[in-house]
Amino acid sequence: FLDDQALRLAILTLLRPGCQVAKETAAFKSVVMAANADEDKVFRINNRLCHFSRNGAYLAVAFQTNLLIKDARTLCTCQSFVFTDVIQYMEWSLNSEYILCANIKRAIVQVYSIRDPQWKCKLTEGSAGLQSVTWSPDSKNICTIADFNHNTKDILQIQISIWNLEEQTVSHIQNVKSSSFDKLHFSLNCKRLAVIVTEEGQDTVEIYKTENWKISRVSTAD
Repeated sequence: FLDDQALRLAILTLLRPGCQVAKETAAFKSVVMAANADEDKVFRINNRLCHFSRNGAYLAVAFQTNLLIKDARTLCTCQSFVFTDVIQYMEWSLNSEYILCANIKRAIVQVYSIRDPQWKCKLTEGSAGLQSVTWSPDSKNICTIADFNHNTKDILQIQISIWNLEEQTVSHIQNVKSSSFDKLHFSLNCKRLAVIVTEEGQDTVEIYKTENWKISRVSTAD
């Protein structure tokens, strides 16, 4: 058995990019890690679904449909949640107060609150499905991308949906040029979002106000 400090170091080692242990074994598909015989310190993870919160206070562990939130120092379970399907992706909000889980195949996203475990929010995409999901920098919105191109190869149809957790509303940005989230650019104060949209072969930079997701400026690329 490992003591708490050694276990935390082992987790960090496994999470390090290029870790040979992760490459050469099935560690991230099914890992059993133990600090002692206490059940709260024995857990399994799969598909790299083991992430520390941004503030370093918590460790989220997902295995099949189960999500465990653990104290990063003691590894004791603080909260536990059950997702509606197998968890394929999870991501902490930047303020470390929320965590989202997603099943990409079924286009389901569920958000959990660390402070209020009774609160939850479920997001379901339409017929286009779900390609990817991420948090906005202010931790108030969730961005999802749906790609209609699998049915229309000649027409670019990528849509971004912005889900506001506080107001329980959703806004859409149509005809986005790229389905990669690294092509979305928020301002440093998180009050603006710039995206490139394309229509009839013409690229346009659109800038949105994040308070209401209305266009504040449009610039056409030559």
